[in-house]
Amino acid sequence: MSSQTHKWVRAAALADVPADGRARGVRLEGLDVALIQWNRTFYALENQCPHLGFPLTEGQLHEGVLICGWHGWRIRLDDGGCLGKTAAARTYPCEARGPDLWVEVPVIP
Repeated sequence: MSSQTHKWVRAAALADVPADGRARGVRLEGLDVALIQWNRTFYALENQCPHLGFPLTEGQLHEGVLICGWHGWRIRLDDGGCLGKTAAARTYPCEARGPDLWVEVPVIP
């Protein structure tokens, strides 16, 4: 990704992203993002189901798959793909830096 079209921003303290699979919603550079920790790995997804836009922070995590609380769409954390569907949720690269979680988001002109 080009640093001119994307930038890294601090999203949250690692301790503020629940280890029990509950998503934490944050607003980063004008984007609503769901932060999720599963199996000691952090993920960042656009906080809306690709089906009808229901907030993913309202969903339930089951064995590494986020299940939308509205119509049950099953979204993979690693690539945002929806099981059995052609749609996908947008994902963002994220990484732990010291005590914080950083996410790479697009720069919106």
